[in-house]
Amino acid sequence: MIKYSLILLFALMFFYSCGSDSGVNVPQNSGSITVNNLKTIDKNIEGTYELWGSVESASDHGENAYRSMGRFTVNSSGTVLDTSGAPFSPYMGKITNINYVSDIIVTIQPPGYNDTIPSNIKILGGPKNVSGGAVVFDLTMNYRDILPASSQFSTSEARFILASPSAGTASAEYQKGLWFTTDTNGTIAGLTLPALPDTAEWTYQAWVINNSNSAYIYNMGRFTASNQADNNQQCRLNGGLEWNYPGHDWLQPNCPGGGLPDILSLNNGYSVIITLEPKFEQGSALNIPFYLKIFESAINVQPFGILQHMFNHFSSLVPTAQVRLTAN
Repeated sequence: MIKYSLILLFALMFFYSCGSDSGVNVPQNSGSITVNNLKTIDKNIEGTYELWGSVESASDHGENAYRSMGRFTVNSSGTVLDTSGAPFSPYMGKITNINYVSDIIVTIQPPGYNDTIPSNIKILGGPKNVSGGAVVFDLTMNYRDILPASSQFSTSEARFILASPSAGTASAEYQKGLWFTTDTNGTIAGLTLPALPDTAEWTYQAWVINNSNSAYIYNMGRFTASNQADNNQQCRLNGGLEWNYPGHDWLQPNCPGGGLPDILSLNNGYSVIITLEPKFEQGSALNIPFYLKIFESAINVQPFGILQHMFNHFSSLVPTAQVRLTAN
């Protein structure tokens, strides 16, 4: 009994002699994150942000290489908070050595998504850079597997005409349609957006919004290239002309429905926007424009065939972030 007591006593003496009282600090990993233009999202509709660090290994750099560093939100003033509303700092419990973290990404985890790997909605990413005693990650949308084409958005153009090709003659009810083309035959693209590869987690989407009631949002459809039709043609007339560009005719009565009034004329009461949307959005998030707005313009009814130009907002809205990891 005395033998075991002595062993315990020596173990305790060794433990405390190595603690802070002896002036020897045991290294502790810590981290911080700052964001710019990363906006508030509704956790019940769009989900929450999550920070992930990949741990280098001999295996492929796949989803299983990533370790969660915690979920977070961003309030209206741009402050990063955890999901309970307290200040957020990266969780380091799964990062044993900060030098083994090769890159960091930020994802949007949809409501109900509880997997231990990143979701398919990746918004920011960046590789490590050593700066003094810290490992620094500058996160952008240009990082691989996020959206390499995003640097091209700020130089893109968007033009449209009012036309209703599915009526049989594009000029017949031209106030009821909007198409991203520059000619009245629908043969020249009005957008210069870069084509998005199949591997991108993002897609384009066009919307018309009622200026008098912003809750009246009309989905014009999603597309990944400027010279292809979008995925929503529900209100067109069957048998009419088909233009192979993004656009929409609102010619059928009670369409699109769902509480939205029919568009009888786009005469000075509507705006049009094009957003960058997470490809894998779910549920009601599909009916709400994401905050990454590329183009916007009021719609003015002109004589048939008059070209209208949209304003490019992307360079002022693109998000970035920086993560710093240290071993203190």
